Formats: sequence, C-alpha cells, structure tokens
Amino acid sequence: MSQQLLRIEMPEGKWVVDIFDKSGDSGEYDLIHPNTQVKLALADEMHGFRYNLTGPEGTPFAIYLDDTVLAEGTVDKSQNLNGTGVL
Repeated sequence: MSQQLLRIEMPEGKWVVDIFDKSGDSGEYDLIHPNTQVKLALADEMHGFRYNLTGPEGTPFAIYLDDTVLAEGTVDKSQNLNGTGVL
C-alpha cells in the first residue's frame, strides 16, 4: 500500500469524492466539503473514482491524486456535475 494525497481545487461550491477498489465500496466518501485534501492508503491495484460537485455556473475545478489530474473543468449551467473514472 502506498500513501497518496487526494485533493480538490474549487474556489466555491460543494463536493464529495470517492475512491473504491475492485472488491467494492466502503460506502463512505473519502473527500467531503469543506475538506480539500485527504491522505489515502491505496493498494497497488486498479481503483475507480466518482465525484459529485455543485457550484455556481463557470466555477473551475480540478481533482488530483498526488500530481495526477483525475478530473478538471468548469461547472455548467445545471450547477451540478458528476463523473467517474478508473485509476
């Protein structure tokens, strides 16, 4: 297992970010507003991630695992974004 830093840069709004492994999900989000970073112990295997963000239209965001960008963009007119990916 290695220690990694999950963090978000988003000047306003709210968020939840979850990292999960192939055996399933703990049911708990790893990063919840107002926290902007958390250290995680991740096994050296495939993981997935998901995020849900709310904020004013045009608000920029970026989600990182250490120095790797997992997701970035701006909040659209719906003021609600969600996404998933594989690490």
